[in-house]
Amino acid sequence: MKHYDLRRALMIFSIFCVVFFIVLFWQQTSSSNDFTELLPINRRRSPLIKHEKKIYSPQWTWICENQRCERRQADSNNPANSLLTCSMLCGSTQLWPQPTGPVTLGSKTASFNHEQLHFEAKAKEPALRLLHEAISIFREKIVDLVQDVNYTKHETDIEKIVIVLSLTNSDHVKLILNTDESYQLNIKPIKNKISIHITAKNFFGVRHGLETLSQLIWWDEYSNGGILKILKTASVKDHPVFAYRGLMIDTARNYMSIDTLKRVIVGMSANKLNIFHWHITDSQSFPLVLPRLPKFAKMGSYAPDMIYTPKDVEELVLFALVRGIRVMIEIDTPAHAGNGWTWGPSEDMGELALCVNKRPWSSYCGEPPCGQLNPDNPKVYDVLEILYSDLLNLTKENELFHIGGDEVFLECWQDHLSTATLNKYTDLHDLWGDFTLKALDRLKKANGGKKIPYILIWSSNLTKRPYVNKYLNKSNIVVQSWGASQWPDTLDLIQDGYKVIISHVDAWYVDCGFGRWRETGDAACDPYRTWQTVYNHRPWTQQGMNKNQILGGEICLWSEQVDESSVDARLWPRAAAFAERVWSDPATDFTIEEDVYTRLNTQRGRLVKQGLHAEAMWPQWCLQNPGMCL
Repeated sequence: MKHYDLRRALMIFSIFCVVFFIVLFWQQTSSSNDFTELLPINRRRSPLIKHEKKIYSPQWTWICENQRCERRQADSNNPANSLLTCSMLCGSTQLWPQPTGPVTLGSKTASFNHEQLHFEAKAKEPALRLLHEAISIFREKIVDLVQDVNYTKHETDIEKIVIVLSLTNSDHVKLILNTDESYQLNIKPIKNKISIHITAKNFFGVRHGLETLSQLIWWDEYSNGGILKILKTASVKDHPVFAYRGLMIDTARNYMSIDTLKRVIVGMSANKLNIFHWHITDSQSFPLVLPRLPKFAKMGSYAPDMIYTPKDVEELVLFALVRGIRVMIEIDTPAHAGNGWTWGPSEDMGELALCVNKRPWSSYCGEPPCGQLNPDNPKVYDVLEILYSDLLNLTKENELFHIGGDEVFLECWQDHLSTATLNKYTDLHDLWGDFTLKALDRLKKANGGKKIPYILIWSSNLTKRPYVNKYLNKSNIVVQSWGASQWPDTLDLIQDGYKVIISHVDAWYVDCGFGRWRETGDAACDPYRTWQTVYNHRPWTQQGMNKNQILGGEICLWSEQVDESSVDARLWPRAAAFAERVWSDPATDFTIEEDVYTRLNTQRGRLVKQGLHAEAMWPQWCLQNPGMCL
């Protein structure tokens, strides 16, 4: 080949490569606004068998007596029957949260292995892509049950399990408050196979059905050297009582990695919770890297590796979506805003925040360090508009938006604002109200001039009479009521026509009960909230409460005394108890039945199988002797 021919060939090849990469980059960026387009299909997330348990000869066996599993010494007269197999067939359904519709479960089982699972997804794009991801998650969950790497060589009762997933609306791939999350699950044997149908209106209902199906499958270590089992017949019809079933994590006091937050979301999906409220900043730190305001994280993070990048946020949003959960990020204002807001003077924008790290802290805030936005500085509202725009773009969540809004210390403003401003307001609550109205206006502008349907705000003095009706529009303001259940706040809001989300501190704050973390000031909230306290809380049964105005509830974990080493135990199984309360709201007279104990303990075991370090509920003896500790 001549030199000029070689050069021409190389030039053509180079042009081809450039065009190829431009097209590839364009395809990636053009689909970035649709999270479903970014989902990989059928990726392997973990090794096939994560753990293998050493097999011993059975010491105990369990038999069903009077709808309760009783322990016996395993011998020739009492053939081995595992506790889990007995529990699945004796008395309680072992489903969590308890379904709201009729449930019929058979008394016969079939053994199988995970290679015998076959799926048929009756859906179109974009839901089809989500379904494939949900199937991959389901498969991995079943594999996590396996304790013998060679178990596929064992004989099974059936040839295959066919799971048909059907939905009627393939376009509904974004969770909103009026999403129909109901589903129907039917299992029946047909000759040498098990036929399973899960039907729902949309992907989210099908996903819940898969979650329930996973609870009807277990590992029986006593049968055939260890094998997976499933109920041969079952029928479940189910839907949630409340649309908003939230869990809040604070990552500002103590940083938690994205992997830790993924574990939280795994636990949420296993319990059919659907809103991850991410309290990502506070006066202590600002770890979120905002695309157009990077100085927040540069000035406000604890360390360069203790940040959340835009890629981190988008990854977590995707991770949550395929598990039936949406992510709502809260950046609290005007209070709880200090470190991270100090870059204003260096950018000729003036003081964005006041009282930052001010001492004595008890004069200016509820806990150290202090910090509160400067309502006198018009640049603050410009920054908020950009901040809100970045949040909307990162999460793609524009139906719900949390603006914070709690625990404003008027003393901070009283001591640091201009005389002209102070002379303008005889009551600084009105300054607080004006700030909120300006912030809400900037949020609307950040959303392209469109009104956010549900704007959440923490309960505070501003949400009390007479200020609430003056500054907060009940058509789209939802108050997250966190005060104690005996306080009048929630009932007053409902009677004034506001929609509420309930997070009562005396029942659903699971950070409480660990003593003071500082020498001065009262402990934030004692005592410890047991899972029984969480479960028994039914505030909507209070006289005068209009349940139609309660969107749902949210369990909260503030992180003054929590980091990623302890978050699992603080949440689980208490957050699971909360999940049943807001999913099916079973009646209770404050005497919890044995069924609830056994079902919750079974659910706790499932969470442990998924890698969550859930807190123990009772001694092992109580587990092996159901009902004997109650």
